[in-house]
Amino acid sequence: MFRRVLLVVCLGALLATMAVATTGCASGSGLMAMLAKVPADTVSLKYVNVKALRNDADLEDLYDAWKERVQSRLQNRGISPSEVNIFASNEALSKRFTLLTGTFDLDEVRDELEDRHYEKDDYRGVEVWIREAGWASDLENQVALMGDLIIMGDESGVEACIKVIKAGGDSWLSKVDINDVANRLPGGIYVEMAKEWTSILASGFEAYGISAKKQDSETLKIAGVAKFNDEDDADDAVDTIEDIMDQRFDGAQVTQEGLFLKATARIDIDDAKGLF
Repeated sequence: MFRRVLLVVCLGALLATMAVATTGCASGSGLMAMLAKVPADTVSLKYVNVKALRNDADLEDLYDAWKERVQSRLQNRGISPSEVNIFASNEALSKRFTLLTGTFDLDEVRDELEDRHYEKDDYRGVEVWIREAGWASDLENQVALMGDLIIMGDESGVEACIKVIKAGGDSWLSKVDINDVANRLPGGIYVEMAKEWTSILASGFEAYGISAKKQDSETLKIAGVAKFNDEDDADDAVDTIEDIMDQRFDGAQVTQEGLFLKATARIDIDDAKGLF
């Protein structure tokens, strides 16, 4: 009973504290394409449709919030935030990676990397820049250049993504639970997904996803999907998760469909800036 309470409280907090904005479904928003590029043992992923943020005046503050958080990381590698269309990152302490799609000035990127003591190398036919030992201490010491795709991260994270993309390695979509959640989750300019990353959530809980899209000029519509391995666990979590979401969002509703819980709610755009 204690573990079940921990389960519903922790999952409810996740559903109530992560999200942000746009239109479409997961398969049509670019999310599925990014999930197909990351390794099968990924634990969590944050996805931002940066182009959609940048092109909507109502979402300007959200774009500025994202830009403020990532700008130094990008500019230190010769990348302008204005060049990025899609951002996907696991930001883990190990096997760390960030994938960027967009239109990049790769000569500018190479010049900046060289100035910052990176050396050009090759991995499975992909141009990879590796920072020389002893220079700086951040967790992203490799940058892979693949035309309109750039991968930043540590050695294990960058190489794992390249194996998926170039060598047919298993992607996150090969995991049934992730695939099930992604296919039920509406697309958005912000999506966060995770699978069993704490022991508290291991009993009954399999995976979750959060997305958000613009509802009107002042509001974001939030959607959440969580999968359980037992319908009773899912049923027991409905009321608790709805109560927790009501503390953070307006109009929260949670319904059960077999092994899945689906949540909907709203949040003011002004209140969503901190989520980036």
